[in-house]
Amino acid sequence: MQPQSCSVIVIGAGESGIAVGCQLKSKLGVTDFCIFDRQGGIGGAWYINRYPGVACDIPALLFSYSFAPNYVWTSLFPPGQEIQQYIASVASKYGLEDNIELNTEVSEAQWLPDSAEWEVRITRLVPFAGDLSEAERQRRIAQHGRASVYLDEEVVRSKILITCAGELVEPHAWPAEVPGIDKFQGEVMHSARWRDDVDLADKNVVVVGTGCTSAQLVPALLETSSNTPWYMARTTPPPARFNRGMTAIQLIPGLGRLFRFLLFLYAESTWLNVGMGPLGITRRRRFQKSLLAHLRKVVPEKYHAMLTPTFGVGCKRIIIDDGWLDCLSLHDRFELTTRPLVSVSERSVVLGPSPESGDEKGASEPLTKPADVIILANGFETSTYLHRITIRNGAGKSLHDVWREQGGPGAYLSTAVHGFPNFFMVLGPNAVSGHSSAILASENVAGYALRHFVAKVLSGEARTVEVREDAERRYTADVQRRSLDKVWQGCRGGYIAESGWNSSICPYNQIHFSMMCKYPKWEDWDIEYTTFGKSQLQKPGYATYMFVTAVVLVTASLHILFRSR
Repeated sequence: MQPQSCSVIVIGAGESGIAVGCQLKSKLGVTDFCIFDRQGGIGGAWYINRYPGVACDIPALLFSYSFAPNYVWTSLFPPGQEIQQYIASVASKYGLEDNIELNTEVSEAQWLPDSAEWEVRITRLVPFAGDLSEAERQRRIAQHGRASVYLDEEVVRSKILITCAGELVEPHAWPAEVPGIDKFQGEVMHSARWRDDVDLADKNVVVVGTGCTSAQLVPALLETSSNTPWYMARTTPPPARFNRGMTAIQLIPGLGRLFRFLLFLYAESTWLNVGMGPLGITRRRRFQKSLLAHLRKVVPEKYHAMLTPTFGVGCKRIIIDDGWLDCLSLHDRFELTTRPLVSVSERSVVLGPSPESGDEKGASEPLTKPADVIILANGFETSTYLHRITIRNGAGKSLHDVWREQGGPGAYLSTAVHGFPNFFMVLGPNAVSGHSSAILASENVAGYALRHFVAKVLSGEARTVEVREDAERRYTADVQRRSLDKVWQGCRGGYIAESGWNSSICPYNQIHFSMMCKYPKWEDWDIEYTTFGKSQLQKPGYATYMFVTAVVLVTASLHILFRSR
């Protein structure tokens, strides 16, 4: 039986996968592509994260596609459901419904050198089984059998493989060093796999984690408007003023794009805070001073030491505070502690000694707290890409093995890896920034790959495109080198792995990265052309193109000059 074929296979129907699909149709005129997503809906992380209070922490005018800008939002930082609906509406506007297959998981991809194709193995899932984490799947299989999760398998071939799987895919599991969870008689869930059937009314709820999710989740649960992160007050305009602004943007042509550009410039200015030079240190000190003033104004004094970070601002993602700090003074039902979770029993949790309390009475003794529900808000496995997907090159070597040998995940311009022809990643290693929009990063990389390389293969001009090994090594080394002089190195476990390897955050500002994506270095790529008769390996360089362009322009000028005479 002949395998099904698509010109392009895209893994993931989140914001980056939808960006690729829209540009394949609108820019390249390609319609026979397939987008596979294991989840039951469009939107990626914005589809699966449904916990109370989930919201965008980037101003919405900047958190939208440039080719489909949205100037009608309910607030400056809209809720997650609104973001998911926006992404789904863009997919509908560009007619991607027929290209998207939900509840379909890509498990393996193999490059076939002889036919210059990717052979991709997909698995159909029971509807919404793809919404489960790996641990939840295994529990379901153990209880009800494999057919409760997996249906049938199929092989699909394509000229191009693009993965848009993203980072926020697999939630952190229960901490292995904390025993007793198997004895717990209450409910346990991760914030990224929220269960509406769990009743939290009048329950003792333990939330593990103090990151962005907790800052949104806890105030919502309470219905309020060291290792702890920095908090910045959310400057949200009053609803009436915001609505007037939205109306003006819709009525005045170009005003929305102007505001979007100004927001981009403001975000870029914050990049100056992360450097370790005199400018970065000075700016950080000023910023930290204002953030500490906000903290001490809002939070009771007993929490000041606990909530004052021991690292520089920008070392981890800053939390935009919209009621989180108010919980500490407005609700006696809420208690914040940095005591470590050491064990769990049937209806309680045991906390270890407090690291801040010093000689305070009882601080060195374990503390038992009642617990009916435990909510894990401990984030995702962000240092691992393509979690359940095995990508193999023509020699049978997996991409994960390549990354393991080099010390961690990395890719040329976050999109290409030597030895894996016609393969691109969007929002791959080092694509996102801690100061700007992830959608902007997606568009930059997607445009770079599609315009300059995917288009050549799909048009038949080239058989294969592949980044050169030396170019990839230079770029990866530059990423790691530039990361050394940033504030991120001050806290491992944030953007930087414990080994010191940066596979998460982009060490360039967005203007610099955008320019690199817009003007490719052709000499860094091997392109096997087919349109010049015999297939041959050519390495077009920027200088070559400039020389040919100059010859054409001079020849045309001389022709016009002599004809005019």
